[in-house]
Amino acid sequence: MASDDRQQPQQLNTGGGAFVRGNVHTGGGDFVGKDSVKSVVHGSVGHLSVGTTGAGAAGSSDDVSVAGFQKALADFVEQLQRAELSPGLKRSVVEDVETVTSQTQEDEPDTDLIIHKVDSISQLLGRMAGTVTSLTGLAEVAHQLVGWATQLFR
Repeated sequence: MASDDRQQPQQLNTGGGAFVRGNVHTGGGDFVGKDSVKSVVHGSVGHLSVGTTGAGAAGSSDDVSVAGFQKALADFVEQLQRAELSPGLKRSVVEDVETVTSQTQEDEPDTDLIIHKVDSISQLLGRMAGTVTSLTGLAEVAHQLVGWATQLFR
């Protein structure tokens, strides 16, 4: 009789999450391990309603508009002023935020410039948050601004 080299199944409790043995090739798509939260966008650039759907979504809807985005940018600058950054770096980021704010006030904003500037700020603060832990919250806000900018100006 031939021996059975297969392993016996193991009991595994993921708490509802996925278990994958081996590699996952998504072909560029998303791999969802447990909850999938997707933004649902309705409206125009001037006024956008953004909510979430999917497992784990709170079911609430935030009202994101250009005015709301501009307020978030102003709040971000206030937080930035209190951050542990060199004066030159703060000035540079504030100038980028001012450029973004100015563009959002245009009749025909340069959407690529807006998204590029906000993404650049997010990447910079994200890298710095790895070494300056007080920047973690600021980096998270910058990341959220990228999401909103993409929804508003794409």
